[in-house]
Amino acid sequence: MAPLKPLRRLCAAVLLVAFTFTFICASTLLQRSRGFDIVNEQPAGLPPGTRLGEECSPFSAGVMSDVTIVLKIGAGEATKRLSDYLAHLSHCKPELLVFSDRQDKQNGMEIVDVLANLQSGLTRNNPDFDIYDRIQRTNTTEGRSKEGWRLDKYKFLPMMEWTSYLRPKSQWYVFVELDTYVNYDNLYRFLSTFDSTTAHYFGSPVWPKKKPAFAHGGSGFVLSRGAMDKLIRLGRKYGDDSHTPGTHFFGQDVEKFCCGDEVLARVLKQSGVSLRGYWPMFNGEKPSTISFGKDHWCEAVISLHHLHDHDFVELTRWEALRTHSGLPLTFAELFTMIEPELYGDSYDWTNLSEDVVYKKDTVNDCGEACLHDGKYSGIRSG
Repeated sequence: MAPLKPLRRLCAAVLLVAFTFTFICASTLLQRSRGFDIVNEQPAGLPPGTRLGEECSPFSAGVMSDVTIVLKIGAGEATKRLSDYLAHLSHCKPELLVFSDRQDKQNGMEIVDVLANLQSGLTRNNPDFDIYDRIQRTNTTEGRSKEGWRLDKYKFLPMMEWTSYLRPKSQWYVFVELDTYVNYDNLYRFLSTFDSTTAHYFGSPVWPKKKPAFAHGGSGFVLSRGAMDKLIRLGRKYGDDSHTPGTHFFGQDVEKFCCGDEVLARVLKQSGVSLRGYWPMFNGEKPSTISFGKDHWCEAVISLHHLHDHDFVELTRWEALRTHSGLPLTFAELFTMIEPELYGDSYDWTNLSEDVVYKKDTVNDCGEACLHDGKYSGIRSG
């Protein structure tokens, strides 16, 4: 091959410098905006010889001993779904609290009635508490219902005081539900980059109009010790007795709110704690419904949502077969779990598009419209 002429060498050098500068700038901007690298394979602080990626590794290594997992359920979920969830987690022996709308015990785990201490004036003449009164009166559980869903939003604020009361020395609190998957290796990598004494509120952000952003509860959210302390200090203005947790709603009329995670964000804001959103790492989808767009690909998976029992089984089985289990699980790798289920043609199928949707009389007409557009390859017949 002929050697490059001086002018061409100069051009090549300029292009190389420009590319390098662009790459460094992009990396620096990402580092500045985030302040850490979530895909760090072995974060500082791991005991010598500890290898993430093995079952229960962050728990067995003791690096999660100051992290409390807080599980919020409904009384109707305490029989079957909770037993399965506890069976999956029990051998890891995490610091775990379970809150519900009825006191109970499952698999040796105490279930705390998070609404039990509320001042009677807050629940009297509120139809949302009819199902709660019925559960307590009959001492039975009820199946999932719209009534139970309406009651759920009242649990969030009392749950904060109960959590701090029962685990006052924990440095991090991770709030999840029965259909929330958490990759605890990545969660540890994530939390290890922050100071727990500083007020932190992490999760997948929801942006309601003209209201504070809040972390989506089902996707899981995190409060630091510093954030919890601020919240508890604010709560002392409303409680009758500092030694009795969960007696009030921090002065909020919860009935007017759509959701408990929304009213919690409002109270956190009042206490001086704002949300730092970390989507897509905290994610509201399960593997089969994730869009796997450019914003997902190289990000680490911390949480997923809407998983059924069989989804947990499939995901656990797939994780056990990972070739490089010591590396952080990213969405790019997670895509390989669902890739074998993708086909060129599928019937009675939706691509879950939130973009352009063509409604045509036939599949062929719809396909031609998508192909003519040139940007959209997901075809959905009308």
